[in-house]
Amino acid sequence: MTVTDEAVDAATTTAPVMSAVDVVKEFPVHGGVFGRTIAKVHAVSGVSMSVHRGETLGIVGESGCGKSTFGRVVLRLLTATAGRVELGGEDTATMPNKQLRRRAQMVFQDPYASLNPRMTIGEVLSEPYLVHQGKKQKEVVDEVGELLQTVGLSPEHRSRYPHEFSGGQRQRIGIARALAVDPEVIVLDEPVSALDVSIQAGVVNLLERLQDERGMAYLFIAHDLSVVRHISDRVAVMYLGKNVEIGPKSEIYNRPRHPYTYALLSAVPIPDPKKEKERRRIVLTGEVPSPIDPPSGCRFRTRCWKATDECTTDEPPLRVVAGDDPGHLVACHHPE
Repeated sequence: MTVTDEAVDAATTTAPVMSAVDVVKEFPVHGGVFGRTIAKVHAVSGVSMSVHRGETLGIVGESGCGKSTFGRVVLRLLTATAGRVELGGEDTATMPNKQLRRRAQMVFQDPYASLNPRMTIGEVLSEPYLVHQGKKQKEVVDEVGELLQTVGLSPEHRSRYPHEFSGGQRQRIGIARALAVDPEVIVLDEPVSALDVSIQAGVVNLLERLQDERGMAYLFIAHDLSVVRHISDRVAVMYLGKNVEIGPKSEIYNRPRHPYTYALLSAVPIPDPKKEKERRRIVLTGEVPSPIDPPSGCRFRTRCWKATDECTTDEPPLRVVAGDDPGHLVACHHPE
């Protein structure tokens, strides 16, 4: 069944497939002779967002902003310090591990590191069937062949090892492994950042086709704002562990409200030399603050050209700016 744009719009009025509420993830910092906890890295600090069936939610931000950590917490690859993640209305903290893995999968950034170099591709793709369906290796030969064809590879490739494939082919194998259990949600952690531009296009088109056919929801984590704009329905912008802006793709790209979002978009090249020359580019000054000791109030204030005393003392909540789409939220005292 193909999921149309109208179906995505309708889905946003129903219960989300996956939702995160006030998710917090902190990592202890040990020091001293006895290895005591002397500080904490505030990787994710109270992030809330949701994704619906057939929808792609893009998550963007600088390196170290907590995107990948959030994705791993969502899938319980990391245990949340606080907050709640629900899958189909069920709390994933109490969900059996097998059930969670059947319903939610992940495609990792490095397709080579995520594949066992000692296993053939046939063995890698057989594992989901063996673990979750109790089948035997000989019984899933046809299923593995169909999976390989689904992602644009040949069934004959099942006898090869990961090192015999290119980066793009390995990423397709990673996608095939995620598809084997027919999940409701796939977290895509920088799935094309390690690939050549020409290969990126093929993988992105594959992801879009599979979503249309199967109606899966995607959490698409990436640095490349152009790729996110192409594939996403909604976009969330993270900075230093916080969600600073979230909304429909058209709103985020055409009417960014948070100064950080505005600065990120100003760095995206425009394929028109005249417009590229005329536009104003925002160059952020200063370093990203340490997540061990984040600034008080608004975490972006140390690099923001609009910061005031209010930004120092009061943390801005996510809210709708007058005249904007109701789904467009921004955490800023002085939105653009």
